[in-house]
Amino acid sequence: MNDELIRIEPGVRADYDALARFHYRAGPPGTCVRVLRATEGPSLVGVLVVSMPTLNGAWRETAWPGWLTGLNARERAKEINQRLRVISRVIVESRWRGMGVGRRLVRAYLASPLTPRTEAIAAMGASCPIFAAAGMSQVPVIRSHRDKLFAQVLASAGVQAWELMDQSRRREILRSRPEIATSAASWGRSHRLVRDRAARGKKVPLDQVCAFAAAGVCARTHAYVHDSSWRDLKRRGV
Repeated sequence: MNDELIRIEPGVRADYDALARFHYRAGPPGTCVRVLRATEGPSLVGVLVVSMPTLNGAWRETAWPGWLTGLNARERAKEINQRLRVISRVIVESRWRGMGVGRRLVRAYLASPLTPRTEAIAAMGASCPIFAAAGMSQVPVIRSHRDKLFAQVLASAGVQAWELMDQSRRREILRSRPEIATSAASWGRSHRLVRDRAARGKKVPLDQVCAFAAAGVCARTHAYVHDSSWRDLKRRGV
């Protein structure tokens, strides 16, 4: 692939749908407010999706100290929705990985973002640091409450999360350790993907929920942030 032939341009939801199977996260993002795509000639080689932000982000106080201090819940929601968007997916077709396509997509969005502030959450951030390479800053992420509870149950049972990644071993553990099955079900009830599928009448089997929960415990999640207002201040010489 000739890097000079890669074109970054506006895309549509169908571009995400075409490459969704190459992403490690199951299910689509909750919202989709902008899509960028990368092409080489007629071939779609990558896609970036921008979404509305979650209103609860434990990393935000570290990323932007004092930004939301003193605001009530309604004011916080308004401020976040006005000033922040999230890069929710960056997908590169498997044959073009390792060639800088993801980094170029992120840089293209950050060059003209929808809002002054941008976030990205990456469970695979340590092994695929495209956000840092594109100029975003990494901030600590506190493990979610549901992941903490599931990890505690596994520790009490003497089971390692990685053991649940093997299907036959996972099913054996679920049969023999009912407390793990109960904890996995509780984990699923608090997860948006599992809840949304259940609401549409597509219940996720407990075996699959347990695999999702184990992956959540094993994953090293990273948050990345970018504040374009600093760039604008520098341009104006402030």
